Amino acid sequence: MSDTDIHQLAAAYALDAVDERERAEFEAHYHTCAICPPEVAGFRETLSKVAASVAVEPPPSLKSNVMAGIGTTRQLSPLVPNSVVDLAAHRGNRQRMVRALSIAAALIALAVGAYAVGRQTGNSNDYADEAAAVFAKPDTLKTTLTGTGTGSFMISWSPSSNKAVVVGDGLPDPGPGRAYELWLIDGSGAHAVRLLDKAAEREVRRVVSVDGQATQWAVTVEPDGGVDQPTGNIIFSGAV
Repeated sequence: MSDTDIHQLAAAYALDAVDERERAEFEAHYHTCAICPPEVAGFRETLSKVAASVAVEPPPSLKSNVMAGIGTTRQLSPLVPNSVVDLAAHRGNRQRMVRALSIAAALIALAVGAYAVGRQTGNSNDYADEAAAVFAKPDTLKTTLTGTGTGSFMISWSPSSNKAVVVGDGLPDPGPGRAYELWLIDGSGAHAVRLLDKAAEREVRRVVSVDGQATQWAVTVEPDGGVDQPTGNIIFSGAV
């Protein structure tokens, strides 16, 4: 299985929708990859939010109605197929169904992520369209930023389009009058990207314009008006 195929299993793996061979290959790859762990975590978190968003409190009468119906409802006999089912065909049908479900789940995850950003930016469609355009570029480079603090950042940057998708999760409130600021670092030093985000609901979902050729990305906490040079400590960083 190629590296591209392995990366594409992230959504199916998060749903437990892989067969034993795929699971073994993905887990062997997973621990050495900078891209897959945050993608799997993001899918799982998003899908849990999808489940929570549609959960409905059952009416108090539900249990009593079910218990009353048990004593009066005739139980059906098991249905026996007219012919023996070919197990190989059945297994193939099941795998195709699992693939379809994993693709649907990935689409749901993207839609929910866009909706979450829309609540912060006021226009979810713009973010979804811009992010999808960056992800689709063949030169897009993904960098996971590491740090000593709580949370995580991932930057997906397309040099040809001068755009980057910034995804942050599990971030603490930067404090009154403070915001997270992204820096592009090249041979001449640090350059402000002007990402100023207070991480509402502990998340950052932004598409930003990038002017320059990054060799490294960094994040600091700065005054929410922005600064031209970092004044705070670098709390997340990663080489391109």
